[in-house]
Amino acid sequence: MSEPAGEPAPSLIQQRHELGRSRIAALIWMIGWGALSAVRIVVLDITDIWDWILLAGTVALALYGVKQWFDYRRKLRTFEAKHGVGAGKQN
Repeated sequence: MSEPAGEPAPSLIQQRHELGRSRIAALIWMIGWGALSAVRIVVLDITDIWDWILLAGTVALALYGVKQWFDYRRKLRTFEAKHGVGAGKQN
């Protein structure tokens, strides 16, 4: 995390909270768009091209949530490797 010159780096707690926010965002993208994809499949009219386009869009957005999840996991591993497991957690 690069910070502008003269500004203090965020604390470990703030960094952990930022990771938590990215985790929640990934879950919302995966679950929300995944559920909408399931609904699109149920109401799919196989002869209508727009239904296929909407289905592809919702699936793509759900997959973007999966990408965000893997990014979160990578950032968490990096954070914990640098600062130790449990760094920034409040008890």
